[in-house]
Amino acid sequence: MLRFQRYASSYAQSRVLRKYPVGGFIHGYEVRRVLPVPELKLTAVDLVHERTGSEHLHIDRDDKNNVFTVGFKTNPPDATGVPHILEHTTLCGSAKYPVRDPFFKMLNRSLSNFMNAMTGPDYTLYPFSTTNRADFANLRDVYVDATFNPLLTPEDFYQEGWRLEHSDIKDPKSNIVFKGVVYNEMKGQVSNADYYFWIKFQESIYPSLNNSGGDPQKITDLFYQDLVDFHHTHYHPSNAKTLTYGNFPLEESLQRLNEEFQKFGKRSRVTGELLPVCLSQDLDVRKAGQADPMLPPERQLKTSMTWICGKPQDTYETFLLGILSNLLMNGHSSVFYQKLIESGIGLDFSINSGLDSASAVNFMTIGLQGVQDVDGFRKTVKNIFAEVVNKPFNRDRIEAVIQQLELSKKDHKSDFGLQLACALVPSWTNKVDPFDSLLFDEILGRFREDLENKGDSLFQDLIEKYIVNKPSFLFTMEPVEDFSQRLEAEEKERLCRKVDQLNERDREIVYNRGLLLQEKQNTKEDLSCLPSVKVSDIPRSDDTFEVRRQEPNVWARMTDTNGISYIRTKRELGNSIPVDLYPYLPLFADSLTSLGTSTEDYSDIEDAMKLHTGGVSTMIDVSSDPVTTKPHLYFRVSGWSLNSKTEHVFDLWRKLLLETDFRKHSDKLKILIRALASNNTSAVAEAGHSFARGYVAASFSAASGISESFNGIEQLQLINRLNSLLDDEESFQREVVEKLIELKKRVISSQGLEFFVTTDSDPVVSSLAKQISQFESHLPNTLHQDGLDPTSFPLLPQKPSTLINFPFQVHYAARSLPGVAYAHQDGASLQVLANLLTFKHLHTEVREKGGAYGGGANYSALEGMLNFFSYRDPRPLQSLQTFENAGQHALQEAQWNSADLDEAKLTIFQRLDSPISRKSEGVSMFYSGVTDEMRQTRREQLLDVTRSDVDRVAEKYLLNKQGSNAVVGPEIDSQTVPPNWQIKNL
Repeated sequence: MLRFQRYASSYAQSRVLRKYPVGGFIHGYEVRRVLPVPELKLTAVDLVHERTGSEHLHIDRDDKNNVFTVGFKTNPPDATGVPHILEHTTLCGSAKYPVRDPFFKMLNRSLSNFMNAMTGPDYTLYPFSTTNRADFANLRDVYVDATFNPLLTPEDFYQEGWRLEHSDIKDPKSNIVFKGVVYNEMKGQVSNADYYFWIKFQESIYPSLNNSGGDPQKITDLFYQDLVDFHHTHYHPSNAKTLTYGNFPLEESLQRLNEEFQKFGKRSRVTGELLPVCLSQDLDVRKAGQADPMLPPERQLKTSMTWICGKPQDTYETFLLGILSNLLMNGHSSVFYQKLIESGIGLDFSINSGLDSASAVNFMTIGLQGVQDVDGFRKTVKNIFAEVVNKPFNRDRIEAVIQQLELSKKDHKSDFGLQLACALVPSWTNKVDPFDSLLFDEILGRFREDLENKGDSLFQDLIEKYIVNKPSFLFTMEPVEDFSQRLEAEEKERLCRKVDQLNERDREIVYNRGLLLQEKQNTKEDLSCLPSVKVSDIPRSDDTFEVRRQEPNVWARMTDTNGISYIRTKRELGNSIPVDLYPYLPLFADSLTSLGTSTEDYSDIEDAMKLHTGGVSTMIDVSSDPVTTKPHLYFRVSGWSLNSKTEHVFDLWRKLLLETDFRKHSDKLKILIRALASNNTSAVAEAGHSFARGYVAASFSAASGISESFNGIEQLQLINRLNSLLDDEESFQREVVEKLIELKKRVISSQGLEFFVTTDSDPVVSSLAKQISQFESHLPNTLHQDGLDPTSFPLLPQKPSTLINFPFQVHYAARSLPGVAYAHQDGASLQVLANLLTFKHLHTEVREKGGAYGGGANYSALEGMLNFFSYRDPRPLQSLQTFENAGQHALQEAQWNSADLDEAKLTIFQRLDSPISRKSEGVSMFYSGVTDEMRQTRREQLLDVTRSDVDRVAEKYLLNKQGSNAVVGPEIDSQTVPPNWQIKNL
């Protein structure tokens, strides 16, 4: 009650108490505690269900984007991935909604802006968010019934988990193979070197916490009954944590939950505390991993040192550890960055670096990738901690961390509730009181007080308590050249063992089960039991955001920014860049916020940035004209701060744009290139479909070609090549430094600058206009016109099919075809067509039948490209064939009705009408040229698309049209071979 009284005077205590009376009951739930949190403009209500003991947290906040979440404590019993496969199968049909995959069916029967489910190390979470009250009730009902009353049919287990099935389902003599959505998802995860390092680290330091996602080598040991038993044990109200957020009435959600929970009794919770290894002395573990084909042999090692630092339940000490981790590792001025990365000991921090409070203990980890000398790394880390514990901490850096926390709290986020739910519920399942996590001002006030009284000892005591002269967990992953082949051999051997154990009756079951599963996948279902919002619920008029022209080149958006100003500028580069310099533009933009100036190190600039602003960024962007698809090439700079500190943003811009010294800081430039190269392969493993899609689209339009040069396979090749030059100083200066210096002359100019400011008052707008004028006066007034016009950017040669060779366990496939400009009337019909194909055809063919983790079609309205993709796909060539036949399917086989058309439109408007942050209001006009009038016209076109429109564009843009295909992944024996396939090796 002391906390409550502390806030009473500023937060209308009596109103809150009347709404949520402590000790009162609401639909079977007792109100246990109420906590107003005025600094976050919310009230938290802690309730418990009397009958089952289920706990509920309600966050009352005046936010229309409402959130519902149900979470369970799900300690994995082994590495078969049973929590993960259960997460998938609970969403495959329930007692009230006995249709195949109601979760995916609801994706196009809803106006939600987020729907998902996720498996954590020892918890499972089911969140959604929507602004529509009827939609909220619909989705809540589906989620509650799915989690507590799932059908869990054997067919769903085989489809989502794993199964043995003939490669040709209709041929009992064809080879038997492993299939399954989760099985292939996790094979894809294993292909990501960062994930593999992380999961093997976790398995080694935390052997009691089994791999909840599932190890592909163990998934095939899971039986259907194991899944059913796990659900019975863990998916019970007594083991559930539910959360609601927003401005919808709490009573409605509690009433629905109470109705569901009445058939349950009270049960002991799943409380088994899983603890990591006991570190009585240093423990050294080494594992084998995949060699990175884009890094030199001597830079392949990943290694880390970890200390156990108390428990997350002590929220204040965990907060201090987070600040300490930030001071030690975050930014160019941090001691570990300077002495581990700038010194060249490693290329970048490893994925497990920093503070991890997600489980039963806190881990503090210092890790590197690209290490040459593991012993040298460990010695250096110990020496750094020995020095840090005896040296004062920079007070400005501490204050900068606090300022970043404060600014983050003030910065309006459209998905604030969703972020809050996904932060609170996982730790809540591990006994961290969510009220403690919400007391931001109280924790910060205590920290400031302790810092004043204790000074540096506040952090030094933590280091002495947990790290200096304390045992650590040492983990290293060493590369093996044939690692991928070893995994393939293991899978073949495991498959052979499974198949050899089959008798004739078993083989008959495998064959018939495959036919049965396909029959179920092909069955057209009656979906009338599923709730749905209607297209008529979508407003015909779009939101508009008034933007006024303050000066000829200054646009202003006035809105409630909570005392913050967001400042953006862009300069169209036109024909100022020679074609050979185009690929260097992203590196140029990255360098501006990484190197330093003639008089200052970047570490000092970055410290000032954190102390006075929310951040400054620079980037190169290409966008397609919404009317002509002509590419526009822009240099963009942005920054934000409190209204009272905007002059710091412009001061930082001036330093970075005018004074960055590429020659003086060429060593820092090498560090940047090495870090970029060290992350390339993991980036492709995580988003291979995007790289494949970008590559094939570059054959059709200049904008896509430039984007591929900046962000795709071509950019990876450039960084790879530059990385190989770093030890040749003459070549490095010629091929990198000189080119960036030349780009600086061509990019930085006051010519053609435009500005967009978002703030909350006229006086601030006027002040910003003056600061903009002063900023412009410092810039050179140069104009280069001897470069390549973006419209003439050379396209990639159009090849029917390209394999982009990476040593992964799965593939990613893409197919692209040209469409039309944003303003063209066919664009809306193409967008509806893409959604129809995804939900009514490709989901079944690529995911359910093919076993890929994901697949579908999308229409990029601004780029004017129709794209098909598959993600973590065990049979990419079949997926490509499905993509190529999509036009024929749409015109000759699909039996889409008006309800299907409406559902396709609903999925489009989920994205179009999802809430946006205040800082983003009106920005699309500034960056892409899409006006409110264009958006309104497009909106009406989408709402008015008919079946005949869909058929017309399917015939015009898809049927018998020459698209371009790409697959990312390893070569497929005897199939991806020249001349039909171009092989691209990186």
